[in-house]
Amino acid sequence: MAHAAAPAARPSFFGDFVSGWSWSLRKPLLVTVMVAAALLNFGVNGVEYAIQLHLMQFNTDATLIGAIGSGIAAMMLVGAFAAARLSDRVPVGVCICVSFVFLCACVAPMLFAYGPGVSDGASYALVFVANSVMGLPFPIIDALLLGFVYAKAPTSMQGRIAVSLIVPAQALSAFSSASAGTLLPVLGFRGTIAVFLAALALSTVIVLCSARIRRIPRVDGWDTAEL
Repeated sequence: MAHAAAPAARPSFFGDFVSGWSWSLRKPLLVTVMVAAALLNFGVNGVEYAIQLHLMQFNTDATLIGAIGSGIAAMMLVGAFAAARLSDRVPVGVCICVSFVFLCACVAPMLFAYGPGVSDGASYALVFVANSVMGLPFPIIDALLLGFVYAKAPTSMQGRIAVSLIVPAQALSAFSSASAGTLLPVLGFRGTIAVFLAALALSTVIVLCSARIRRIPRVDGWDTAEL
């Protein structure tokens, strides 16, 4: 009498967790992306919280505070359209490096807002424009850099890589709101922005110093590229 084959044992969560991290940590490019993404998220979220808390502190109209988020969301939508075209036309590594530098260039003008001799209206306009434009490269970084990582990773590692990339970034950014709230009373708006800009600058330096990231080719050359 024939017996049905016993179902294959499913791997445990702990086994998947360990194997995913073990595989990711052996890939220098992934380690670089983890560190750079964590610092990037911390810096960007910190800037957002610093702006909102600063505006709330001075009883700014709620519509103006809400417009800050609307501006960056609109530019992220523009960046999403741009990302699809850029991947086929420019080397991904170069585009990623330019995107990180661009983010720093967007935040830097905020250092001149809400200072001596600068009116609140002019400061708000400066912050609104700079913060909005900052949203442009986010979809480009996600689509190109993460697109390359997922394209080169084995199918069995797709979900595990997502965890190893997202968890460190989210873990550090969880402290951005507390950091902004702590720094604002001590350093003021410009000093707080300078701290988060330093985090963004460090993430940019890490990316620029990574030869593996700089050398990522266009999409049509990914077959010969390595993680």
